Amino acid sequence: MIDKCYVNIKGKWLEAIFIGVFQYSRIIEPSMVRGGHSGGIIAYPIAVVKIDGKIIDVKLSDITFNR
Repeated sequence: MIDKCYVNIKGKWLEAIFIGVFQYSRIIEPSMVRGGHSGGIIAYPIAVVKIDGKIIDVKLSDITFNR
């Protein structure tokens, strides 16, 4: 089953194919500055869609299924 969705890119709603929601994460290195942050991991959910043959990731707030 293919789920059609709409993605807001630069203020324009484009039709896309919804692939899924995934967890994005990356490691943040500790700051070299005295008193800086100690580093860690940043993680948040993203939506993955296909537009014009390209796979892109977008913020969850930039996707809708009703238009």
